[in-house]
Amino acid sequence: MSFFYKIYIAKPKRIVYKTSDVHLIIAIICLFLIPCSLSAREGVTASSFLLVEKETFQVISGRDYDHKHPPASTTKVLTTIVALEQLQGNETIVPDKAVLNIPASKLNLIPGKQYQAIDLIKATMIKSANDAAYTLASHIGGSEELFTKMMNEKARSIGAHDSNFKNASGLFVEGQYSTCWDLALLFRYALESDNFRNIVATRYFLFNDSKRSVRYMNHNRLLFCFEPTIGGKTGFTRASKHCYVGAFEKEGRVYILSMLGSKDLWGDAVKILEGLYSDLPSDREIRLAKSSSLTLTSYKPSKSHKLHTKKSTVKKKTVKYSKGAKKAARR
Repeated sequence: MSFFYKIYIAKPKRIVYKTSDVHLIIAIICLFLIPCSLSAREGVTASSFLLVEKETFQVISGRDYDHKHPPASTTKVLTTIVALEQLQGNETIVPDKAVLNIPASKLNLIPGKQYQAIDLIKATMIKSANDAAYTLASHIGGSEELFTKMMNEKARSIGAHDSNFKNASGLFVEGQYSTCWDLALLFRYALESDNFRNIVATRYFLFNDSKRSVRYMNHNRLLFCFEPTIGGKTGFTRASKHCYVGAFEKEGRVYILSMLGSKDLWGDAVKILEGLYSDLPSDREIRLAKSSSLTLTSYKPSKSHKLHTKKSTVKKKTVKYSKGAKKAARR
């Protein structure tokens, strides 16, 4: 680990001032700071958000970024960090039977079938496949429970002390939480990996099984309509609402945006980024960048020579995850 990551980045602390000092501070804020911050805060639906400069971790704008919320699929950033550090990528991984009970979004992995580790890692980040995240966790940790211990140890070593992870996918369970501050720290760390940067910058991922090759489009719409985007990870469950963590470039600097509990993910992102950029994507451009899946070549046709696309199904009962998680389509 480099010296850079041995330095703990402390969150701003509250300071008690005298009454006269408070009056002076309020006056300064009114004259200089409020006009700059209102543009980022006004109309933002997210429960908490944070925009920071990557190297210094200077806060550009934010709100309640130390509040704990369920992180949804932004959890997969940490899952991917651990997987990339534990695997070479060319390992063969075989899912167990429990993979059938994992709710969508998923690849519909087949128990007992062999898959390449790098494909499962890419599927975890690009497709946000819950079954791929679970399979990686079970393979690396011996069980998902043991893998989450590795996740939490890694998070704390990075400085993310206000997070607790109980599964590799981010599917909602009680007691799983993170903060915008912690998510930004984790993403900052992840960006030091060239493999991670390449994965989050990938617009389309081709996943091969025995009958077909399916092209999945990255869920990060800004990757398709906003050039400064480096990459990011979306998340959604009914309990967590929309979540996001991602990075952007400007004039040689990198900025990290994290959001939790948003009701308008892309609208919030644009409002917050207005403090940095003037040429942001329109609502129409963001709508056109909506993710989708396409079945491509290498398909082995049936006797009828008709193309069949396997539909994802979610079982009515699951063992590991809460009832609310079953209905939550992961993004």
